[in-house]
Amino acid sequence: MANGNFKLRVAVDQDVCVGAGLCVLSTAEVFDQRDEDGVVKLLTSEPDETQYEKVLGAARKCPAKAIKVEKIMDDAPAQESGSEHA
Repeated sequence: MANGNFKLRVAVDQDVCVGAGLCVLSTAEVFDQRDEDGVVKLLTSEPDETQYEKVLGAARKCPAKAIKVEKIMDDAPAQESGSEHA
């Protein structure tokens, strides 16, 4: 899902996580689990664009709904083409 108009911001709620590990199985680059209890650890809150589909899938599959994904609109100004100002 290549899209330059937005980015994803991910957050996890460790208080509600049940340690199922589905997030880690789908996107180990973004999610991990604590060794002592299996609760989710977030490795990055702004995943790479190539991981968007997997991150969204992990959020949908989470049995505790402990993963929240927010779509942040890219506020970078549009580049004008064809004219340069001296």
